[in-house]
Amino acid sequence: MNIQASHVILAAAAVAALILLAGEATAPLLYTAQNTSTAAHADPSTVPKESGKDADALIPLMGDLLGETGTLTLTIKLKDFESAERDLARYSELSAQFDNLVVKLDVTGNDIGDFQQNNQENLASLAALLNDTRRFEDLQRLEIDVLDGEQRMAIAYENETLRQKMREGFSAYAEREATVTGITDHYDLNATPYRESVTNFAEIVNATEDRQEETGGSANSPLGIAVTPDNGRYGDLLSIAGTYAGGTAETPIKVYVDSRVAGNANLDASGNYACAYLVNRTPTGLHLAYATAGTVYSAVTAFEVLPGETAITLAVEGGSAVTCTGNLTTIEGRPVTGAPVVLRVDGTELVSTETDQNGTYTEQIALPVGEHAVRAEFTAAGYPLDASESPTETVIVRSEGLSPLPFIAAIAAALGSGWYLRRRHRPAEEPAAEPPMTASPEEEAAATPPPVEIAGLPPREAATVLFQALRARLGLPETKTPRDCARLAPAHAAFFERYEQIRYAGETPTDDELRAMEAEARGGDEDAA
Repeated sequence: MNIQASHVILAAAAVAALILLAGEATAPLLYTAQNTSTAAHADPSTVPKESGKDADALIPLMGDLLGETGTLTLTIKLKDFESAERDLARYSELSAQFDNLVVKLDVTGNDIGDFQQNNQENLASLAALLNDTRRFEDLQRLEIDVLDGEQRMAIAYENETLRQKMREGFSAYAEREATVTGITDHYDLNATPYRESVTNFAEIVNATEDRQEETGGSANSPLGIAVTPDNGRYGDLLSIAGTYAGGTAETPIKVYVDSRVAGNANLDASGNYACAYLVNRTPTGLHLAYATAGTVYSAVTAFEVLPGETAITLAVEGGSAVTCTGNLTTIEGRPVTGAPVVLRVDGTELVSTETDQNGTYTEQIALPVGEHAVRAEFTAAGYPLDASESPTETVIVRSEGLSPLPFIAAIAAALGSGWYLRRRHRPAEEPAAEPPMTASPEEEAAATPPPVEIAGLPPREAATVLFQALRARLGLPETKTPRDCARLAPAHAAFFERYEQIRYAGETPTDDELRAMEAEARGGDEDAA
């Protein structure tokens, strides 16, 4: 039996229980102080639920992010690097909050999503600007203290590398200005701080251009370098090679790309060296390379990393856990290895996985029973690649067997309904268990009046003692409420209705009322009648 049959059984049980209890809906055992008549009942009050404020916080947060860009670039421009670190940490924290809201509210497919993407790129650009500017200032101070010509040459090369990198960073940052300000104008946000950040960025880069360079005659360096080919895409293997005139065999050579060690080689007998450079997580754009042989530095050479398109596939297989598999490749079919892949379930839930050396990923997801939509996404952050996403796949998760829950619920509903109805209405076929509806005055007078003692008791407690005494004298079960007693003994309905007001509405009986109730409980009224 499948899950649909289980749901049918559960629904049938619920309907049956409602039908059994429908007759009691007009007179449930509820009391209120406002109305305690035998026909009254209280409706349950609703509990208000407050909605979240996430959507309201989204647009103001965009304004805060724009403001942080202006503050951060200004502190970098003033070379207040300590304050800039704090500003960058604040900007990063706000960006993380914004990213979480975008995912939670599922607004990635509109201009809010475009703003998020541009903001992530701006955050990376400004973090790089802070690091590069600080390093540039350190090199300027170091250049003053260094007297050795070869060391001054190395500093000059690194300066040039930083200048190139900062120029490329500003170019990308400035290109995003039109898109970001267009989005902010749509939401009536103040984009002035962001425009100022572009101006500050340009001034910082221009300041590095104005500084005089002392290369120490790098053009005449005996150590040559060249990158072949001078451009490449993800997965390409570039050759960085050269000749060291006058160098001896086995001399170690270090190759730097963007001021970081990218490879090592040794001179051969002819004074040549070569090493391979894999384009992997290398950002798109221009990159600078140079080589060193001890204290000898080569000239600086440039190469370009070109962007590439990607394609990602997804196959899903249902079961107790849904298995998701697929491949991430470039458009040429080259596998993208060690890359993060995000699985988006039903448009909101995110599960992260990673590709292996073949560009393949596999992930199992535990999902509730029902139909689900799954899509694989590659964001391409840190790769010279474009983002991509797979077609959305639908998977149906079925129950492994018939759940006992519907049967348990059906049995519980039937038993509960039967107990409740039996408690409210004693069957007519059991007359011995049901006390007589009325009692004649002669029968009540013949019965021995129960002992009643209320002297010294508080009024409401005395009323309770008298109610219990009258109920016992009439032979009514102790489980009967005042309302039940009024229905079973209509001759004493006034007594029971007054006690109901005392007991449940909190009213206090007067002395005269207590004397009248005591007389009725002892049987005095009937005798007098």
